[in-house]
Amino acid sequence: MQPDRRTSTWVILAFVMGIATTWWPAPIAGSGAETKQGAVKKEVTVYYFHGTLRCNTCRTIEAYAKEALEARYGEQLKSSLLMWKVVNIDEPENEHFVDEFGLVSSSLVVVARSGGKVTSHETLQDAWTLVRDKPRFMEYVQRAVGGYLK
Repeated sequence: MQPDRRTSTWVILAFVMGIATTWWPAPIAGSGAETKQGAVKKEVTVYYFHGTLRCNTCRTIEAYAKEALEARYGEQLKSSLLMWKVVNIDEPENEHFVDEFGLVSSSLVVVARSGGKVTSHETLQDAWTLVRDKPRFMEYVQRAVGGYLK
C-alpha cells in the first residue's frame, strides 16, 4: 500500500518543522524578547543621527520629525512600542551606527527590531527635500513609521 500525496506532504512538513525547531531555539525566558503571550516583541525606533556641528536645516528636521511622531503616535511612544532617539554619531560610542545603517550625513532612520535584533531599517531620504514643506514632511514621516508599526 502506497501513501497518497497529501500524507507524504504532511510527513515531510512534520520532519522539516522538527528540524527547524532544533536549529532556531525559542527566546530565553526573561530575556525581554518575548511578550506575555510568548511571542517575540517587535520594537520600532526612529533615530535622528547627526554630527556635533549642526545647521538650521538639521535642527528643523529633528524638530519636525519629533513633532510628527508625537502628533500621530503619542500612545505608541508612551507605551515604548515606538521610540524616538536623537544620536550624535561623532561620539565614539555611537560610531557603530555609521556602518550599521550606512550613514553618510545627518539622517532620519526607522529601525524595526524583533527579539532585540534589527530586522529592517529605512533611511528617510526625502526628509531633506521636504523640510521646507512642513505638512508634507510630517505626512511623509508618519506614513513611513506607520508602515513599520503594522
